[in-house]
Amino acid sequence: MASHRRTRGIIVLAGAAAAGVLSGCGTSIVHSRPDAAMIAPKVTAVVALSPKLGFGRAAEQRRAGRRTADALIEATGGHAILAEELGRTDPELIADEIRRLGEDPTQTLTFSVTAARGERLEAVAGVGSGPRPVRRYMDYVVRLDVRRSDQRDVIGSIETCATAFANGPEVDAQGKPLGLQKAINDAIANALKTFAPQLIPSSPFPKVVEVPQRTDDSIQGGALAAIDKLRKLESLYPELSTDDLAALASSRARFLIVSPGRLASVGLERGDLISGMGGQTMGSRAALARTLARGDVPAMTVDRVGGRFLVGQTLVARAR
Repeated sequence: MASHRRTRGIIVLAGAAAAGVLSGCGTSIVHSRPDAAMIAPKVTAVVALSPKLGFGRAAEQRRAGRRTADALIEATGGHAILAEELGRTDPELIADEIRRLGEDPTQTLTFSVTAARGERLEAVAGVGSGPRPVRRYMDYVVRLDVRRSDQRDVIGSIETCATAFANGPEVDAQGKPLGLQKAINDAIANALKTFAPQLIPSSPFPKVVEVPQRTDDSIQGGALAAIDKLRKLESLYPELSTDDLAALASSRARFLIVSPGRLASVGLERGDLISGMGGQTMGSRAALARTLARGDVPAMTVDRVGGRFLVGQTLVARAR
């Protein structure tokens, strides 16, 4: 990179002894190409490409992708596009996909995350005679590369790290991310501040659970389809209750409202099940956020215990 800006210290590689602070290593490095400063004020949207983890099973990778997308939607004020909304993500083809969604690829960035993990052992200090207890930590190092969506060249990158207990929770009791996701969220915050300063959080967006795309075409419907959906939802949203997820899995709804955010103004509440009006398929949660960011409310059917009603004016119906 032609320029280099260091913030909050130096980055600590995974496994380094100096990274022994549970709340995270507290470091971030920003690399920026000189011409990035000319692009930054014009950015109107960011594409969240699927994170690439050098560890973990498929479920962990999908969960990291879901949380990264949710974080970007909130941090950009709803101006985010998800990789699953794009039919193709090759640099030569992604521009057409972005235009299809109504955005200008020359004013749209892509964020691609790669992450590594290392294990570290530390003896507990201040213990009397006898064997000293040992604590196991996981150190995460994240790199976020920034590109203009219609180009291959990286215009900037962010490097962050965080530490968490081995086998510890992925989020704390207040729902704040730990370990890997903390490092990713820190990278997103730094990337937006540097490369897309116009995209800032606005009034809270609804927090929703989105039904994942079907991957088993042999399951046509009924109880087996509901069980399949529930299994996938539990993998993607382990922090939520089985009762909430089962309600969504057994319905034909697209979303479950966890927190209504700005949709509270049209009467939505926690636990509402949302689907498209007239049997239409709603777009992704990012498409919902982009509609809300424009000041519109999509036409939705809301199912609640005891009844069903309609809200919104603008139908967002893009079948996948």
